[in-house]
Amino acid sequence: MNITQVISPRGCASGACPSLLLTDAGTVIIQGAKLPADRREALRVPGHEDIVSIPREVFEDLLSQYGPRS
Repeated sequence: MNITQVISPRGCASGACPSLLLTDAGTVIIQGAKLPADRREALRVPGHEDIVSIPREVFEDLLSQYGPRS
């Protein structure tokens, strides 16, 4: 699996911001802040999955830059 496109918030020059990473396998990888263990446990996430937190305004910016490929 290779990353084909990185969508970062406008104004993020460092690459260390929450991002959407599109792959050649047809998947989207989401980069964000790890949740604290107590919040993660409260959500009952299966062991083979993980979750991250992204500020809503950043998520909306990322989505506005994403468009399905034809």
